[in-house]
Amino acid sequence: MKFTHYTTAQEFSDDVLEILKRHEIQNNLLFRNIGDGPGKTMASVKDDDGSVILTAIRTAPFPMVMYETDNIRNDEAVAFFTRSLAEHEIDVDFIMTEKELALSFCKHSGKKYHCNESLVFYVLEKVNELPPIKGTFRKVTSDDMFYLPYWIADFDPACKIGEYNLEKGIAHANWAVERGTSYVWVDGHPVSLASHNRSVSNCAIIAQVYTPPNLRGKGYSTACVSHLSQKLLDDGFKYCALYADCANPYSNRVYQKVGYKETFWYDQYKLYKEGE
Repeated sequence: MKFTHYTTAQEFSDDVLEILKRHEIQNNLLFRNIGDGPGKTMASVKDDDGSVILTAIRTAPFPMVMYETDNIRNDEAVAFFTRSLAEHEIDVDFIMTEKELALSFCKHSGKKYHCNESLVFYVLEKVNELPPIKGTFRKVTSDDMFYLPYWIADFDPACKIGEYNLEKGIAHANWAVERGTSYVWVDGHPVSLASHNRSVSNCAIIAQVYTPPNLRGKGYSTACVSHLSQKLLDDGFKYCALYADCANPYSNRVYQKVGYKETFWYDQYKLYKEGE
């Protein structure tokens, strides 16, 4: 087997892009992270015939995501991959990938580890008909900046992927307004948020679904996600997809009610060296 640590996004893409496209909806996070810049780790493992059998990419401090070509489990390749990372002094302390692959990586890493979060990846082809919910659906504008940065800043800690960071929330809110990718449900005032931040071919990925704690349980998330999903399908996408925390029964009920089907399961692990 051969380990490759890529120094440019072009080299990485030349080797793995066609392989990732075979399951491009599943690999949406790998596509999202391809690029040059600080905090990037792009790597692959090839078999003795030169075929890529494992692909990995990380933009620190976010988790490393991995893919076994055509979802064929290969513990030997995972063990080789973890040894190669150590030999190249590439420290990986945070991963998120398919459940069995994630656990295999942790076991071969030689580190302590714990599961930070379990996620289900939902895919939708048709929005279910739902009872009407009071309110209206619209795109966010600059008028929403009085609350939007706070909602976005709270999203990361609510999803266990980062700390509350208002400066980052302000930057992302400005970006959302400029790009026109975020939408709110309004019932007298904004009550729920959902965004379409990326896509792969014929599938739109919905993210940053957020309703303030005091407004949950009123159907606002259902309305916002339902309307955004229908809009994206009307815009020409064949599918919509999103991630949900397996431990959050409320959000899972919302997405299933809208018409999303469970498709893939992921685990997110934190890894530690002895003494940490």
